[in-house]
Amino acid sequence: MARMLRTGTVPALLISVGTMTANLLGYGFFLVLNRTQTSENLGALVALTNLAVIGAVPALALQLVVARRVARARAADGDQASAGGTALRTGTVVGGAMILLTCVLAPIVIWGLHLDGPTPALLLALVVGPTCLTYAVLGDLQGTDRFLALAGLYVTVGLSRLLAGVLAGLAGWGVTGVMAAIAAAAIVAALVAMLVVGAPAAREALRRGPSWHRPVLHGMTATSALLVVSSLDAPLARHFLDPVAAGEFAVLTIFSKAALWAPAFVVTVVYSRMATRRGSRHVGLAVTATAAIVALGILLTMLLRQPLALLVGGSSYAHLAGLVPLFTAIGGMWALAQVFVYWRLARADH
Repeated sequence: MARMLRTGTVPALLISVGTMTANLLGYGFFLVLNRTQTSENLGALVALTNLAVIGAVPALALQLVVARRVARARAADGDQASAGGTALRTGTVVGGAMILLTCVLAPIVIWGLHLDGPTPALLLALVVGPTCLTYAVLGDLQGTDRFLALAGLYVTVGLSRLLAGVLAGLAGWGVTGVMAAIAAAAIVAALVAMLVVGAPAAREALRRGPSWHRPVLHGMTATSALLVVSSLDAPLARHFLDPVAAGEFAVLTIFSKAALWAPAFVVTVVYSRMATRRGSRHVGLAVTATAAIVALGILLTMLLRQPLALLVGGSSYAHLAGLVPLFTAIGGMWALAQVFVYWRLARADH
């Protein structure tokens, strides 16, 4: 068992199970939407959730910065409670800034996505803000190699969103109601994250002290390029295509997102090692493993494209089956790009 811990086998299994479960729960959320929303509503909701991903660019940069800083403090036998407090303090600052920014940009979102009113765009701010705090905790857990807690928090995020989608679907809510449910799920996940990180770090965060917002801003230059470009497709489809076609496009993006995030556990496991050890061995392993998973995904979607289209979208979207492998390949290319982005961020190369 000790040898498995040293070689990273157990952490890899924990993170893979946690992230894959979280991803499955996230896909379950969209399966519920596909069957409870009209094509017009579906296009708007997927576009809004993709904007939430773009809005979470600072959150992802925050996770990576925190993981690197905490891992190095741990390697140097530094004060981990202090580092955890700084992580939470930074998450609060970044989250508050993103809430304000999202509210300021709400008129552009309303115009770009052809929304009927301002409420869904404003609710987007309540999704993005708490997400920053959650990702600060994810970074702390990642940097301290608390992989069981990390996997559990990933699952919590996915489960809360799935439950929100199920409840909104059963209630017959439209775009505004679903966005309100997603915002509530984001707040619940942030509260759970605070419980996971523990009281010492929370108390430290309440004290006046430094934050890591500057490295987060630098880190966004890389993560924003990846997440923005890979998430802009659905909002652009909502703006330029007719509502029904945008809804069909939204269904297909589920396959590209699955291919992007399914191998993400690989680079998550090796990230702290890439940050603290020299050489390119770990990035080589991450690229090889990610490429193998991507290739398997493309093969499976080529063989099972018709049943997968029926599973994800239902009979109304069965005619999209021929495009399923193509969208899977697109997501797979982004997954490989993500490995190299994380590798350079681990070396503080922005």
